[in-house]
Amino acid sequence: MGDLTMKMLHGNVSNKYRTLQNDKVRVCFYGRVSTQHEAQMNALENQMQWYDSILSDHPNWEKINVYVDRGITGTQAKKRQGFMKMIEDASKGMFDLICTREVSRFARNTLDSLNYTRELKKMGVEVFFYNDNIWSCENDGELRLTIMSAMSQEESRHISDRVLAGQSISRQKGVLYGNGNILGYRLVRGKTSSENTYEIVEEDAETVRMIYDFYLDGMGAKAIAAKMQALHRETARSGCKWDATKVLRILDNKTYAGYIGYHKSHTTSYLDHTRVAVKDRTQYEYIKGNFPAIIPEETWNRVQRLKGKKVTHLDQGISGKKRSKDRWIRVLTCECGRTFHKYKWRVNQSGEECCGYTCWNQINNRKKSYRIANGLDASGYCDVSTVCEWKLDFMLKSILHRIWNNPKETVTVLIGSIADDYVQEQEGSTEQGRLRREHDRLKCRLERLLDMRLDDRIEESQFTEKQSQLQERMVEVEEKLKIYAQQETKESTEDVSGTIARVTEVLENACDLNRKKIDDKLIDTLVERVTPTEAGIYRWYLNSDIQEAAVFAEKDYILYDTFRLSFEEAKAYRKQYGNFIRKNQWKDLNIEVYITK
Repeated sequence: MGDLTMKMLHGNVSNKYRTLQNDKVRVCFYGRVSTQHEAQMNALENQMQWYDSILSDHPNWEKINVYVDRGITGTQAKKRQGFMKMIEDASKGMFDLICTREVSRFARNTLDSLNYTRELKKMGVEVFFYNDNIWSCENDGELRLTIMSAMSQEESRHISDRVLAGQSISRQKGVLYGNGNILGYRLVRGKTSSENTYEIVEEDAETVRMIYDFYLDGMGAKAIAAKMQALHRETARSGCKWDATKVLRILDNKTYAGYIGYHKSHTTSYLDHTRVAVKDRTQYEYIKGNFPAIIPEETWNRVQRLKGKKVTHLDQGISGKKRSKDRWIRVLTCECGRTFHKYKWRVNQSGEECCGYTCWNQINNRKKSYRIANGLDASGYCDVSTVCEWKLDFMLKSILHRIWNNPKETVTVLIGSIADDYVQEQEGSTEQGRLRREHDRLKCRLERLLDMRLDDRIEESQFTEKQSQLQERMVEVEEKLKIYAQQETKESTEDVSGTIARVTEVLENACDLNRKKIDDKLIDTLVERVTPTEAGIYRWYLNSDIQEAAVFAEKDYILYDTFRLSFEEAKAYRKQYGNFIRKNQWKDLNIEVYITK
């Protein structure tokens, strides 16, 4: 090993001087472009030709290798295979000098630029940034490199900002994102991205409709997946391999209702380009698309409401949950965000169990006041008091008395509405109703197929084959409908009256506020959430609209009423059921009532 090489290993001599002294220098070249676009790839070829011309200008340079990264970002070195291979070869002593066109070709990340040039310097390898005239082993090399790298990194940030601004504009224009691989649709590309649209693929769209119908009929995702496999229905990837996850993705996708969804994922940093999914679905933005819907928007909303009752929402996403058997556990949520635990408080003089509810957070992690007193982190914890079960009934009855005034009159109005819609509702919720809907869809598909043939959009052979399949299925559906018609005995007026009478009895019992405990069905129907707070306020969120959101969000509710329940009111309430309450144990109940907007 020569003296100059020894000095290089100790960082004393730059290859710039070795070049000037005509000493032999082993050189490799590095080139990179950030996209696979044709213009960028041509730029890469130009880089390689340019390096050849540089080599011819330095006869004492011996080219060892050329390292290239195509279509790779420059903000993260570890993602560049060519770059990492070059570092590995440098550690083996295969060359003395790396020549690259400019700092931005080497790395747009300031930290990466400095770390790798320092690492290479320890290996006895220098980096020459030709256009910037920076030799990393010169005295001012690192300072100049830091400045140029910072400028390059700032340019990356500007590029990222421009991309985000462009995405915002594209969202306003309703541009479709993704590769178009969505079951039931085919991507049709226009002259510009804003003109891209979807057209319905009827055979696949029928699969989507079946999944929504089955789910609304009470089937779970696993059962639907098994059903799809049994029916040999294809997935978006043209296979018949179904699972619950695929079914749930279809049920979650509002594209099927004719909307484009944005903000479902985001990049954490313009430097590392890590893309993560957004778990909070309230952050999603939906814009009406320029393509036809496969299912009605109302159907999609019904599915989301049904799904919302079957999952629990966590910081990291959603998880399936079992429906609690307790009527208040289903709606109680603490101010800290946790659910409640029911426990037996005591047994009163009549032998009746008295139950209460306490926050799970306090059971598992102690109260906030305890954590503060013992020097523990108290963020996210609470001091919400335990809630007596009878107080929840007392509060809800008081709320309903203030809202309804006359419960019997409310029942009469409801019965009139039910009687008008009874027959239609019965048909819509049966297998017979599902078959009728399928029959209507088949008729529409035959009409569209005929239009396509008349417009010469499909060949006659394709038309004949598809028409035969649809007509065959229509005959099957019609036969099943005939069987239902034969088996079905028309309900007489007395039968309908009997049914309405039974419904009336159920509603009157449910709305009977004189009973000690409110009916479970009434709670499930009216109460979306009850949130006890540390300040002693009970926030009641009531469903005033059948189109309630699938995921609870306070922003969807407005304050309707506030009132306080005093000791005298509580005493009178307890007395009518043969119980009593001590004044020194009582604290007034402050109630806020919220209803959906």
